[in-house]
Amino acid sequence: MTYISILPKNENAQSRMTDNRDEVMDLLFAAAKDILQIPDTDIIVELNRCTTVSFNRAAVHAGAAPDVVLKFATSDQYLQPRFQTLCDRVVDGWNSQFGDIKLEVWVSLIDTWGTNADL
Repeated sequence: MTYISILPKNENAQSRMTDNRDEVMDLLFAAAKDILQIPDTDIIVELNRCTTVSFNRAAVHAGAAPDVVLKFATSDQYLQPRFQTLCDRVVDGWNSQFGDIKLEVWVSLIDTWGTNADL
């Protein structure tokens, strides 16, 4: 399972992500599917609201504060060698569609066990 979170870090980015949610989600879904080679049913993409109140002054002055953070999380350790390719694909696609929105991509492995349950 790969879980993708879109985290806008300011109101402008949240508005752009909301207005373009299908394009953003399609870009991330396709990248995960193509690069990680996992089934459609094992990819979840979610768009979050901006909860950021402020960034520290040094980050703002340095231009380091992103507009959007994308988090890819998976428990499938065998996928780790593909993470750089995934990031490259996402950044390329992002820049062609949303190049004026500053992006950070974080990919991580998570430890899970017995987390799937049918209710």
